[in-house]
Amino acid sequence: MRSSRRALLVGLVVSAGLSLSACGFSPMYGGAGVNSALADIQIETGREQVDFHLQEALLDRMGARHASGPLTLRTESTTSRSALGVGTDAAVSRYAIGLSVEYGLFRDGDVVPVVAGTVRTEASYNVPQSVYASVAAERDATERAAQLAAERIANQLVRALRDADTQ
Repeated sequence: MRSSRRALLVGLVVSAGLSLSACGFSPMYGGAGVNSALADIQIETGREQVDFHLQEALLDRMGARHASGPLTLRTESTTSRSALGVGTDAAVSRYAIGLSVEYGLFRDGDVVPVVAGTVRTEASYNVPQSVYASVAAERDATERAAQLAAERIANQLVRALRDADTQ
């Protein structure tokens, strides 16, 4: 009984693998796929704290800490802060950090980007009683918004580079 279940399971796995390979499936994050091309893209961001968080998140996400390729990703970010929760005492108890990042992927020497786009993210935080805790909570929300923006930018770059390879 167990051997027939095992044989059935192996047969299903093999048939699924064969059917996926026949349809042209290739993993988005495979080692030799398009994602490996992200590791060779240089990254340039602004000089604000959110730009530092964005650059670090992009370097981690893309694996581009030692990039030296002919492509450079340039970003320009804008942040906003809006009150979300106002208590009965008219004191704000929750804020949202909005982050908008315009990016362009440039080939060395070109002024027209190969890929360009905009991503928008938001992260919220509660306002604690302590001033230090409030500053730390805002910094944490800014870092989370930057990490989410980096994830979206990397995903869009992977799609764009994959589409360029298939054309």
